[in-house]
Amino acid sequence: MRKKFFNLLILAVCSLMMFSCANMQRIGKNTTLSSSNKNAKSSSAKTVAKSNREVKRNAELSNSDIYAQSMKMLKTHGSTMTDYCISWIGTPYQLGGLTKNGVDCSGFVFNVYNDVFSIKLPRRSADMENAVKLLSGKNKMKEGDLVFFGKGKVNHVGIFITQDKFIHASSSKGVIVSSLEEKYWKENFRSCGHHSEMKQN
Repeated sequence: MRKKFFNLLILAVCSLMMFSCANMQRIGKNTTLSSSNKNAKSSSAKTVAKSNREVKRNAELSNSDIYAQSMKMLKTHGSTMTDYCISWIGTPYQLGGLTKNGVDCSGFVFNVYNDVFSIKLPRRSADMENAVKLLSGKNKMKEGDLVFFGKGKVNHVGIFITQDKFIHASSSKGVIVSSLEEKYWKENFRSCGHHSEMKQN
């Protein structure tokens, strides 16, 4: 009888130990999976953050290249107007802005005409178009003439420099030199005009 009791006790202890081991294995497996999921999420978040940093860095490098090319073009051309514009390159775009802390397209043109040519232009780009004599074609333009863009109505203005180059306050890059032959500007070109008080032209 006693022997049978001990056998039953040993069997119960073994069963309890096997149950405990199974639970420990399951807990260990869940912990490993949870840790693995956390590591995967952390790794994914780090990858996204790294990708975002690279995109931002590439955009900054692209901006730096654009500003450097714009400066080089202005220095190469060398005139009173382009010398004045050099200090504006890279000025951020700000709707309604009129200073080097932030300027919009018509604000930049307003400053150039006022400071370089002593001409008071209207503040709005649409009114600027009305204030100049429109030219029959791009080939008639000279340095300082205005270029207007927009379909239906004027929504952007810049200042012609030479060949196909013009300077303006871009909404995405700030004050830069661009080409009239670029797809966007070519498709959105509206008109160009010469102000009657421009003595040097």
